[in-house]
Amino acid sequence: MAGEVDNFADIFDNIGLNDTSRLNNPSNSASLGFIKELQAPFFPREPARGPTFLDTEACLCQREFRPDNPRELWWRCIGDRTQNGTATVSREKILRTSGKWFEPSHDDDVSSNDVLGLPLYDASNPPARDRASQWNNETSELVPGIDKLSVWDRACTGENRTSFSTSFYRAVAQTNADEAPVDAAPCWRPGAVPLQLQGVSDWMDNGCKLGFQCVNNTVNSLPQFCPPFALCQMARLGGRACELDGKNIGMGPFEPVVCQRGYYCPTGGRETIKCPKGTYCQPGAATPTPCAVGSLCPAGSSSEKFLIPVGVLILVDILLIIGIILLRFRDGLANSMHGHQSKIPKQKQNITVGNLARALTRRQPYKRLSDDHEAGDHEMRAMNAMTGPRRDIWAGFQGALDRPPQAYKDDETLSPEIQAFVNSMRKATDASNIGLSFGYENLAFQPKSGDKFILQNITGCIRAGSLTAVMGGSGAGKSTFVNVLMGKTQYTHGSVRVNGVPGKLKRYKKLIGYVPQDDVVLPELTVYENIMHSARVRLPPTWKDKDIKNHVEAVIDCLELSHVSNSLVGSVGKPVISGGQRKRVSIGMELAAAPMAIFLDEPTSGLDATSASSIMRTLKAIARLGMTVITIIHQPRMEIFEMLDDLLLLGNGQQLYEGPEDGVRPFFEKMGFSFPQHANFGDVVTDIITGNGRPYKKSGDISKEALIANWAASRAHLQGGIGTPDSSRPGTPDSGTPTTVSEGSTLHVPGENNKSKKRLSNISVISKLEGMGSHNTSINRLLKKRGASRLKQFRLCLSRAMLQQYRSLSSLWFELGLALLAGFLLGIAKSSKSGILFAGTYHAPYEIISTASDFKSAPELALLTAIAIGLVAAAPGVKVFSEEMLLHRREAEAGHSRLAYFMAKSVSVVPRMTLACLHFTMPLLLLSSPIIPWGIAFLTNLDYFYCIFGLASAISMVVKREDAPLFATMIALITGILSGAAPPLSKVKGWKMEWLWRSSPGVWLAEIYFGQLVSPLAYLYDVDLAARATGFTLVRLWLNLGVLLGIGTIYRILAFVGLFAGKKLRV
Repeated sequence: MAGEVDNFADIFDNIGLNDTSRLNNPSNSASLGFIKELQAPFFPREPARGPTFLDTEACLCQREFRPDNPRELWWRCIGDRTQNGTATVSREKILRTSGKWFEPSHDDDVSSNDVLGLPLYDASNPPARDRASQWNNETSELVPGIDKLSVWDRACTGENRTSFSTSFYRAVAQTNADEAPVDAAPCWRPGAVPLQLQGVSDWMDNGCKLGFQCVNNTVNSLPQFCPPFALCQMARLGGRACELDGKNIGMGPFEPVVCQRGYYCPTGGRETIKCPKGTYCQPGAATPTPCAVGSLCPAGSSSEKFLIPVGVLILVDILLIIGIILLRFRDGLANSMHGHQSKIPKQKQNITVGNLARALTRRQPYKRLSDDHEAGDHEMRAMNAMTGPRRDIWAGFQGALDRPPQAYKDDETLSPEIQAFVNSMRKATDASNIGLSFGYENLAFQPKSGDKFILQNITGCIRAGSLTAVMGGSGAGKSTFVNVLMGKTQYTHGSVRVNGVPGKLKRYKKLIGYVPQDDVVLPELTVYENIMHSARVRLPPTWKDKDIKNHVEAVIDCLELSHVSNSLVGSVGKPVISGGQRKRVSIGMELAAAPMAIFLDEPTSGLDATSASSIMRTLKAIARLGMTVITIIHQPRMEIFEMLDDLLLLGNGQQLYEGPEDGVRPFFEKMGFSFPQHANFGDVVTDIITGNGRPYKKSGDISKEALIANWAASRAHLQGGIGTPDSSRPGTPDSGTPTTVSEGSTLHVPGENNKSKKRLSNISVISKLEGMGSHNTSINRLLKKRGASRLKQFRLCLSRAMLQQYRSLSSLWFELGLALLAGFLLGIAKSSKSGILFAGTYHAPYEIISTASDFKSAPELALLTAIAIGLVAAAPGVKVFSEEMLLHRREAEAGHSRLAYFMAKSVSVVPRMTLACLHFTMPLLLLSSPIIPWGIAFLTNLDYFYCIFGLASAISMVVKREDAPLFATMIALITGILSGAAPPLSKVKGWKMEWLWRSSPGVWLAEIYFGQLVSPLAYLYDVDLAARATGFTLVRLWLNLGVLLGIGTIYRILAFVGLFAGKKLRV
């Protein structure tokens, strides 16, 4: 019970167990015999007469004659009334002289006999407590002092304790009435025998244990354990203390009672004080625990409600919403300004080469095209224009098609926009010739895991400034050939030269652009932002930002994208711009890097005929300006086919033809193939080289093997001096364009057939580039200064990643909402505990009165937290990289720093993780109210978010994009289960499998939670026993946080390795 006991018999009445028949035997003395042998200070062992009371130390004080002066009545207080005599001192003498003696406060007004006839409760002449005496056996008299007294008698105070005395008086009355002395019983349960918990020495040295009420315990009423009633036993088995009217009680007057929750019991256990405002007191509190600043803790609290995190969360969300609104307003204002600028008369604008195209083409902000607009070639004209811009005013790169070859050398023959692009290219390449030539001889490629050659006997060259198409059927080796020239695939036989110089092709990757078949661009960025990022990363670091912007604007102008430059690109599933425009953006990302050669994989795939022709005219114009363009193309329409300068036809990994486009028809006609009138020559050629040329040759062998043999024979014939190449094409000596190929390579003739190993000599149409050595030195110098530093790339990639998240706010809101819901549901699930998430075994010697231990609630909270965070963070963690793997590979192959990209993406999600963690942790701690400090809980959860994001990133590197979210969620669930809650870590140690659990971040999270929830209760419970039972360590907070951080970092290291090997590892 809280406070002192006024009437112990009332407990029986309140509980409904007032049947004392077990004590009411026929002989009262027999029924009380067992009490006489126990510590029972309320039990009247001898008939009482005269004023009597029990003092504060449960000593029996009564008026008795002095042993050395029978005429005087003094007060004698006796402590241990169960003491017996010794061999030298008789019991009678002990009973007559023992105890602590006090003089009365004043002389009695009546005779001694009248005093002994007064009621027991008479307090008219109390003891003079400042004058204590003891019996001196040597002098046989009472002498001042207490040094010779026993420990029990020495403790007597002579101060009446009303509650003790009242119980004693009732017991006397019950005994006199020959009834069971209920108030004197040591246990409430009838017939129960108590078990002493503390001896005299332990009590004198330690007193009541911290966290307990020992209101009735003294050296003469030591703590005892009493067998509980059934209801109390059920309560204890359920983890609750025995209660009566909402207050904790013991099963006897001297049984210690754990301090009530909402109250604290200071040292000594004599007081039970309500927890003051601003603090909280859990069950067994010895001192109130101060609440954190800003927490809600009214008087009598057993836990604290964190309010500052709630305010922080609300403030962060409000600021986030306001910031988004302001940014949206700024974007809308910027779009309005662009729309207003388009209405300003041209003569009032500051017309420069860099803004000429925008002045002619930019209109109102670009909006998404409806489905009925997809059929036309709308990307070729401004949105509000009734017709396309006049060709003589502006036609993008295609304006170069109306000029003769090499016209880019004459500044006056090109439009200002094209000339601006050419000037930027010259500045980037430090040369007047902005193209690369490729020569290859006996080129072959054989995979390490196979015996079959994918490429073999490929000899020839690709001229600088030419538009060359690589054609062939499926499995012909087109992609492998292009990958070899770009340095992506290392050839196994033969040689390749760039501008006549042999060497590793990978070193030229910064001078080569590659446009994949799929338009690999970021949908969250605008046209301008996609191209600008590529330029800033890949252009020389010496370029000023103004120069980079001018170059990008020139590229956009020449690609006729000015009117959509501020439009988002959109995804394939949710397009914002048309397919043709997406392809131009993809090309623009490469042109922004000022490459000297550009490779394209089926650039017309997926486009309508008009858009495909537009793209090919643009590529033709780019080649006309001097850049080398190599493209894989499949079944081009007639118009596109005739745009090509050169063709390389492949079949079964070998050459079927290499030469000018206009020479392919005569070549096959000599083999007996006929080209129908008005037929699409591209389709005819495709049918022939795929072995389906029977409609064009009625008899004879049409197989690819026959075509290979025929080309080998034709090449040998040309080697003998027959055949005249077309000298009007760019790259031939007569055209004025120098050809930069190596010795031993040919332009239109392969160097060998399948069986010959003889090297062909040069034919006269291939001339060497004058000053090849100096030009090569210039390229080496150019390679060294291309590309931004890693630090700058990190800043650029970080800025881009943050912009992507801003443009994908719906996913951010969904993620935060999911985190908030998970924290709310988990908090609701644990709210019934009222913050009491651990109950252990009390310290000895009170362990026998312990309630049922609860070692599981703390690890279970950690388990559920780990699972919830895994469910919240796994899928977003996958999206960090999985959505951009194709783009990253494209950028990495172009020379972008993988480390800068990876670090930027990892850092960019830290704010996202922090916000998600805040939305998860706030409702969880608000509703479950654990005693773990909020800051530590938040930091721990954030560490675990960091681990799950890292784990998901690593998984996204090796699992297919469509499968990665589910796979990551499953793995995150497994790591949560391996937290050591179930099965307990202690059992796992017995299996010798602790290393597996320790490899999971979940067990370190659980150890932090367990330690923080259990360690503060070490004064009350045997927490070391709990630690051994669960297998956790209690005092490794910062080590555990560091390990979590380390595991998350290791996951990221594995993810970074996956950037290199992930393509091969993906399942």
